[in-house]
Amino acid sequence: MSSQPHFMARVRAEFARSEQDKSCHFFPLPADGPLPPMLYAYCGFGILPGEAEALDGPAGMPCLQCLMAAALSDTTA
Repeated sequence: MSSQPHFMARVRAEFARSEQDKSCHFFPLPADGPLPPMLYAYCGFGILPGEAEALDGPAGMPCLQCLMAAALSDTTA
């Protein structure tokens, strides 16, 4: 399995509607081509452009499902 590029983000405070929004999610990025109009985290959580706060590292509560999927995407077979 090849490494999947991804980034960490959470919903900016003014757009957060729930505790899940405040979680740090991992979003896979397309290997090539433009970004889609909505990005979906490994767990299925969607985020719109302009609503994301990109993170340099995990901040707050990480989404466990995203964390595990991102870790598995970085392994090689």
